[in-house]
Order: sequence, then C-alpha cells, then structure tokens
Amino acid sequence: MAIMNASILEGTFPIKLKLAQLVPVFKTGEDTDPNNCRPVLLLSRFNRILERLMYKRLKSFFEINGLFYESQYGFREQHSTQHALIDTVNRIQNNMDNGMFSTGVFIDLKKAFDMVDHEILLDNLYRYGIRGIMLEWFSSYLKGRSQVTQTDGHVSPKELNPCGVPQGSVLGPLLLLIYINDIHKSSDKLNFFLFADDTTILFARKNLKVLEQVVNSELSKVSE
Repeated sequence: MAIMNASILEGTFPIKLKLAQLVPVFKTGEDTDPNNCRPVLLLSRFNRILERLMYKRLKSFFEINGLFYESQYGFREQHSTQHALIDTVNRIQNNMDNGMFSTGVFIDLKKAFDMVDHEILLDNLYRYGIRGIMLEWFSSYLKGRSQVTQTDGHVSPKELNPCGVPQGSVLGPLLLLIYINDIHKSSDKLNFFLFADDTTILFARKNLKVLEQVVNSELSKVSE
C-alpha cells in the first residue's frame, strides 16, 4: 500500500509494472495470419490493484461531473448494447413519424486499443480537468511501456510501445472512452451513438438528395 500511495503522490507509475506479456488469442480467419489474433496483455496482479485504485477515482470524477458523452454505451454501468439499439431504433422511428428518410453509417475503429495516441489522450484528460500530479501519473503510466510476445513456448525480445493503451488492463477501456469521447463534436448535424470503439451515425432529411450531400460533407469532418 505504501508503494501505491507513493506512486499516486509522486505522479509516477512503477517502471517494472510497465512490462507486459502479450499472448495472441486467435479470433477467426486464417490462423497463420497475425492480424486474425487478438493481442491480450498479461499484467501482474499488483499492477491491476494499482490500476483499480486509479480507475475508481477517474471514473467517479467523470460520472459525477457528467463528462461522458450521454450516448456512449460501452464499458459503463447501466449501459449496454440493448440501450444503444433502443436509442438508435427510437430515433429512426421518430424520423419516420416525421416523414423523413434516415441513413446510418457504421464505423468500427480497427485495433482501437493499439492506436491510441498518447499526446491526444493526455490533452483530452487535461481539457476534462485532470491536471498536475494526476496528469503526470497518467503520462508516466502511458509512456515507456514495453512488452514481450509469447507463443508456442517461444518468447520474443522486449519491445517498446510508442502508442496505445494496454488491452486487458483495468484502465485501458476507460482511457479508450475518454480518447473518443468528443468524436460527436466533429459534426453538429449528425447523431452519434457510441459503444466503445463502435460508432453508429444517423442523419435524417425529407429530401434524399440533400440527405446524401450533407452526410458526405459531414463524414469528411468526422474523418478529419
């Protein structure tokens, strides 16, 4: 407990806890293609205890201050895929009742956990009010992480991770939510329904040609 308290008070994450063992878990497709495996990181129990302490603080801060996007249904208590579907279907039904056509765009961020940019995530944390020692702690947690890959009894050399959040960690899912929390601000015309790294975008208009033009224009902003 003394080490955990010192870590938080000094804004430093222990270096030895930044090493993870990656075990590729096969998903689907050709089993010789590494892209068809899910990279699950094995972390120490001590690491998970320390992360759990910070997870509770960060999650509570976001929930109490209403910082999460209201239509984010992933990795949150009392939110589920069913809630996301009901919200989406209700919006489409309302559009139909008003004589409007609806279009949906479905986005799945590929390798979302691995592609998180540390500087963007830290900037988001700062804008949401995580500053000072706490921001230094998260910077220390994210940067300088390394991993080895183990498969069929073989272990690879240690490599540094320049980006991403640990998949399989306690903090990883929460940090991913914060990373993409403001994607809805990219457009003031589209409706966003989020479930972790899966995003559904809806837009409705009575004129199909106008609908197509607006959606294509707004998607350029989302992409940027």
